[in-house]
Amino acid sequence: MKRKHYNWIYAFVILLAVSGITTAFLPAIESVEQNANTINWLSLDEIEKAQKTSPKPVLVSLNTSWCVWCKKMDESTFSDASVINYINKNFYALKFDAEADVNYNLKGTNYSLTTVNNRKVHQLAWEWGNVNGRIGYPTIVILNENLEKLHTSPGFKDVDAMTSLMKYFGEGIYKTKSWQDYLSGGK
Repeated sequence: MKRKHYNWIYAFVILLAVSGITTAFLPAIESVEQNANTINWLSLDEIEKAQKTSPKPVLVSLNTSWCVWCKKMDESTFSDASVINYINKNFYALKFDAEADVNYNLKGTNYSLTTVNNRKVHQLAWEWGNVNGRIGYPTIVILNENLEKLHTSPGFKDVDAMTSLMKYFGEGIYKTKSWQDYLSGGK
């Protein structure tokens, strides 16, 4: 009878140990799953380092803290699984606060917060995001592997518009076809 009693105790101890180990690793498992469901936003420094070993184009989301459409884009477009997967696979992603009071040194040039047209704007955001002397938010900017601007696209992008933009640059179509021809399906 004592032997059966000990078998139950051993089984109970093993069950507790297994559940404790599983619980200990549960946050790590959830973290991995969560990372697969979010865009891997990097800092500018991280992107510069990564470009040295594994060059990719860069997708920049220019936004501000007060921008309603930026938040809507985060909630819808940047939360879509196909958009997340495509960006993480084909781009480095940078979320850039266009009004941040931060100094950056990019390729030997210093960039900081300044005033343009009576509005506070970061010089780097202005360089990347202005179209005809104006900047709006959100704005998606595509940079090449050398962090040179290829394209600026102001305004909210739904999943379809973002997918077109990502594929055009992510698959290198821009090298052989104009944006207008690509959108119209022309040659």
